[in-house]
Amino acid sequence: MTMLVRESLTALAVVALLSACGGGGGGGSSSASSVPASSSSSSTSSSASSTGAVATLGWHAYGTNNLGTAGTTGGEGATAGKTYTVTNRNEFIQALYGNAATINNDGSVSGTLDSSKKIIYVSGTISLNVNKALTELTEDNYVTYATAASCSGASTYGTASAMWTAYYAAFKPSVWGTSAQPIGSNTTVSGAPETARACYATQQKKVVYVSIPSNTSIIGVGSTAKIINGNLVVGSSSSSPVDNVVIRNIAFEDAFDFFPQWDPTDSSTGRWNSAYDNVSVMYATHVLIDHNEFSDGSGTRYDANYPSPFNETYAGTDYGSAANALLYHVQHHDGLSDVTKNANYVTLSNNYYHDHDKSMLLGGTDTAALAAENPAALKVTFHHNYFKNLRQRQPRVRYGMVHVYNNYFKGDTNATNYPFSAAWVAGQGAKLYVENNVVDVTGATASLVYSGSSSTSKVTPCAALSGMWTEYCSAYAFGAGNVLNGSALDMSSVSTTGVTWSSTPWMAPGATSGAPTATPSAYYSYTLDGTGSLATTVPANAGVGKI
Repeated sequence: MTMLVRESLTALAVVALLSACGGGGGGGSSSASSVPASSSSSSTSSSASSTGAVATLGWHAYGTNNLGTAGTTGGEGATAGKTYTVTNRNEFIQALYGNAATINNDGSVSGTLDSSKKIIYVSGTISLNVNKALTELTEDNYVTYATAASCSGASTYGTASAMWTAYYAAFKPSVWGTSAQPIGSNTTVSGAPETARACYATQQKKVVYVSIPSNTSIIGVGSTAKIINGNLVVGSSSSSPVDNVVIRNIAFEDAFDFFPQWDPTDSSTGRWNSAYDNVSVMYATHVLIDHNEFSDGSGTRYDANYPSPFNETYAGTDYGSAANALLYHVQHHDGLSDVTKNANYVTLSNNYYHDHDKSMLLGGTDTAALAAENPAALKVTFHHNYFKNLRQRQPRVRYGMVHVYNNYFKGDTNATNYPFSAAWVAGQGAKLYVENNVVDVTGATASLVYSGSSSTSKVTPCAALSGMWTEYCSAYAFGAGNVLNGSALDMSSVSTTGVTWSSTPWMAPGATSGAPTATPSAYYSYTLDGTGSLATTVPANAGVGKI
């Protein structure tokens, strides 16, 4: 596919616009404060580059990237030949692979990603769930692809509907929850329906799972750029880590998994789990995700539209009841912008997150490992984001040193589709620092907004890893200046398990032992806006078309 190379005056105008853009959110009130730059901070400029990379407002600005420059610059400085405008999936894929990708008829891709500096401008709406002919794919298309590929067990079912009928019958709790296979302790489901489901899921992943290489800027044109029905992945492989990526000014919608899995080992009663985020950051460093929008789309495929197929009561649990509808519905969406594995130096700023359940997961498992999840990584900043009608994980943190400041949260605990249940969670080994956020959520209490749980049994094996120690693997949290429904939010009053309250919850630069003694200002400079105006300024400045 021949790419459209951006060489026109229009391109120059877009670059000029992005070059003029600053970083943070809205103006502060008289209670705003400034945090001084530390000698450890890698840059002191707050201007934006032609790729929209902000120099100092978060973890993405820390250290040196693979090009030997400070912080995150993405594709800044790309040649004309590596500057693209893309309007569909084929063009987008070719830009990521330097015009050297092989796109198969079913939409699967082979080739080598291009890690040279590149800027990819997204114009209009791009669906990732299409084949080479750019035809939108259905679950039955993936069933056909799987059968043609002779996946073991796939030929048993001619349609997705036939597979799901068999799947529900085989794995409903009264069948897969017998005394020999009790819910909550048995292995994950197995047998012909699961083999087929996994096979079909593999076919979908080949199409909708799109990897982003190093030194890339992906920027939406104007206020209408969208990437829908798929999962952008920054750093999908531990063997090929990615560095230096900017994603800006794009609406990401409806990363829909046609083939989620029922996992009876998830919690004491089982859960449905899906595979795709709108954007995933895994084995990647120096990543800026700024001025985007993330959601489940227009509402036609909201999670509430997929009630539990297990219309039965088993072992005291009514899987089909209205009261349990949100727990046991079929989960077709995973995260909005999860940061896991060995991801590090990531900033998510000025984004609009809305209408979703499992919003942002930082760290994917309680078990620490040097390959993933590494307590020395997962350093993430959230600032000036607008969180609206989200259910949970805003964010949920494991291990990482995470800074959440000057965000605005809006919701209702009794909402129909996505009732609020949790915002900030200090999970296993978290180092969470939360300041000057405003939460306007009807029915919310302090213990819903903030919670924490970290198991001491996980600390010892974590501390035995190279470069780790007991306090590094333990959980700490601190919050100040936060507001809940018009009143000061006292996070320290919330009862947590295994989480220590500390005004200095971060490990200091160069520390090799001992308790944490640092705050975010030890690593980068930032300015706190006062909370009085955040309810107005954050929604006004967050999302697409506002850079």
